[in-house]
Amino acid sequence: MSKKKSNIFINTLVLVLVTFVAITALAVVNQITREPIAQAEINARAEVYKVVYPNAPKFAEIENSESIIEGSSEMLKSAGYDGCFINDALSVTDDGGTVLGYVIAATSPSGYGGDLQIAVGISKDGKITGFDVVSNNETAGLGSKCTEPEFKSQFANKDAKVLEYTKSGATADNQIDVISGATITTNAVTEAVNAAIVFYQENFGGGVQAVEEVDPMQKALPDADLESLTDKEFTPVSNDDYTIESVKEVAGVGYIVTCTAHNGYDGDLQIALGIGTDSTIKGYAATICNETKALGGQCASDEFAAKFVGMKTDKVTFVASGANPDNNEIDMITGATITTNAVVTAVNGAIDLYNDQLKGE
Repeated sequence: MSKKKSNIFINTLVLVLVTFVAITALAVVNQITREPIAQAEINARAEVYKVVYPNAPKFAEIENSESIIEGSSEMLKSAGYDGCFINDALSVTDDGGTVLGYVIAATSPSGYGGDLQIAVGISKDGKITGFDVVSNNETAGLGSKCTEPEFKSQFANKDAKVLEYTKSGATADNQIDVISGATITTNAVTEAVNAAIVFYQENFGGGVQAVEEVDPMQKALPDADLESLTDKEFTPVSNDDYTIESVKEVAGVGYIVTCTAHNGYDGDLQIALGIGTDSTIKGYAATICNETKALGGQCASDEFAAKFVGMKTDKVTFVASGANPDNNEIDMITGATITTNAVVTAVNGAIDLYNDQLKGE
């Protein structure tokens, strides 16, 4: 019996020792292979991103990147990019490990065909090194043009600051040209790129840089000293179509009439219209707009506002295309007839108030 117990003890001891050796060996192997496996995974992801950071010496994992990405949703929401999310982020380093820049992938849910994912490279000094579309479901021949070199090349060398798109030809560093016939796709691309830029600013660029907001009253009457604005008495006007909210005056310069149209696509739409003492429109601003961002929301853009500048205080109309400003015509916002009509209702309400109560004073 004693011999049997001794054999069991010896066999158990041998098994323990073998197990210990095996575990130790596995730990050593895992330690040896962990870094190459991790780097191989990074390299596989980097293959997708090389085009947005040309000649990058090396891509590396960012410390705590998973938690940073997971925690970015609230930051993006507060910055105005609710629904957008960051897919991935890698750093670009030299062979010695010094960070040269970053590659960030982001998704906008606002594409014409749903989610649209992009990748953008940003250097340590805050310049965009390149842009690419990782995945999209946009219409062939229209929105799918976001993958073409002519469109993608617009982003390189721009400052990593919030961008906007324009239909009249990009002139500022923060502008890109819209894809003809694909405003929704362009908006989704711009939204995703801006989400990536804001993520970069927040985590690697010294904090989110606020976009300078111009007072809508200043947009309506650009030459006015806002400190000289005074309330102007007027006979109230309100009907089923619109309501005049207020009238401001700058002596010798003109008036700002604020009017709310009640026929917007998503509720009331309010504008401020600046009219000079020479009875021409000096400026326009959308002060309340709940319209769809990529469609009717364009009524709040500077590009749309410029359509009214210089018009006479006669009735404004809109046409499908080919508007003649000399006839007080504007082009309809593509895909947003209801919003365009609401804007025109509000603008004409402001013009009527001016002609009836202010003109000639």
